[in-house]
Amino acid sequence: MSGLVAVHVGAGSHSSSLKGEYKTLMKKACNQAMALLRGGGNAVDAVCAATQVLEDSPRTNAGVGSSLTADGRVECDASIMDGRTLRHGAVGAVPGVRNPILLARQILEAQSQPLPGGLVPPSFLAGSGAQVWAASNNVETCEPAELIAERSQRIHEESLRNIQRLEEGGTKRRRYALPEEEEEMQGGLLDTVGAVCVDGAGYVASAVSSGGLLLKHTGRVGQAAVYGCGCWAENNCDGSGVSIGVSTTGCGEHLIRTMFARLCARAAISPSMGRSIVDAVTTHFLESEFLEGVHPRMAGALILRHDPQGSVSDLYWLHTTRTMGVCYMTTNDRKPKAQFSELAEEKIGVAVHLQSKSFGGGIPVTTPIEGMRAGPSHGEASGLLVGEETGKSDSSDEEEEPG
Repeated sequence: MSGLVAVHVGAGSHSSSLKGEYKTLMKKACNQAMALLRGGGNAVDAVCAATQVLEDSPRTNAGVGSSLTADGRVECDASIMDGRTLRHGAVGAVPGVRNPILLARQILEAQSQPLPGGLVPPSFLAGSGAQVWAASNNVETCEPAELIAERSQRIHEESLRNIQRLEEGGTKRRRYALPEEEEEMQGGLLDTVGAVCVDGAGYVASAVSSGGLLLKHTGRVGQAAVYGCGCWAENNCDGSGVSIGVSTTGCGEHLIRTMFARLCARAAISPSMGRSIVDAVTTHFLESEFLEGVHPRMAGALILRHDPQGSVSDLYWLHTTRTMGVCYMTTNDRKPKAQFSELAEEKIGVAVHLQSKSFGGGIPVTTPIEGMRAGPSHGEASGLLVGEETGKSDSSDEEEEPG
C-alpha cells in the first residue's frame, strides 16, 4: 500500500495575506515527511519530521515563535503517539527546548527500555524537569530567549497594553500594528500544529505541538501534552479493524475537558464516517455539559482513517473556528496539496465545518449534508458536513496531483 502524511497549522483565524506563506510551510513539512517514508522510514519518523518543520517556523505557535506567557516567556507542549505500540510521549510547559516534538519522541521511545530496579520510564514530563531530561538525552536545548520571535514579542506587548487599557476603564482596545496580526488576533490565534500518517506497512502515528494560549499563566499545560486530548493513534482502533490517527487544535482547556482526540478517534471508526464525526463533535463538544457556560467553543482536528482490508485511507479536517489550514501527500504524489477551509462568521464556535478526501481507489464516503439541533447552553448548535473538497475552501493555489 502507499503511505499518506497530512499536516495542519491549526484552527483559528489565519490572515488572508499570510495563507500563501502557511501553504508553503505545510508543503515543506509534507515533503520532509514523505522523503523519510520513501526512504524506508515509518509513521512515527514521518509525523515527527513534519512537526519539526512546523516548529522551526516563527510563523506558527509552536517551538520558535510560540505565544508568550503573561511574563513574556516561551513554554511549549507537545506529544506523539505510535498506533502500533500504543505508546504516548509528551512534554508540557517546557522551556528552552527548540523542538519539543523531538523531546516527546525521546520520551516515547524510552518507554520501551526497562530501567534498573523496576523503575518506570516517564511518559509525560513537564517544566524545568523536562528540560533537564532533554539535555541528558541528546535533545537540543537553548536559551529560552532564543525561542522568542519578533512577531510574538510584538503581539505580546500590544496585548498587554490592551488589557491594561480595559482594566483602567477603557471601552476600546488598540488595534495591532500590522494588518495581518489584527486579522488573526480578532478571531483568536490558536494555531497549534500537528501531523498524522499511515506508512507503507499500514501503521499509523500522530503528533501535535503548541506554544499554548497567548498570555497564559506560567506552568499552564494545554491539550497538546495531555493523553487522549492532543493526539491519538491506534491500529485496529477499539477492535474495529480500522486504524485511526488524530491531531487536534483549538483552545486547550476546551479540548481537555472533552478528551477531544479520543472523541474524534471513536467517531471516525463508524462506516458513516463523516456524519458520525459531525454528530459526535456536535453532541460531545458543542453541546457538552462539560463546557457549560463556555462560549465560543473552539476546536479543530485532522483525522486519518485507514482501512487495511480495502487499502483505503480517508482524511478529514474539521473546525469550529473561522479557518483551518491543512496539507496532505501520498507516496504516489509528485507534490503535496495545501488548502484552507473557512467557517461563516455567524457560525464560529457554534457549528462544526468538516471536509474530507479519500485515497487509495475508494470513492468519497461523504456527501453534502447539513444538520441542526438545539444545544443545552445556547440557542443553536449545528453540524455542517461538506463533501470531498467542496464548500467554502481556499484550494486554488495549484491543481492536485493524482493520489
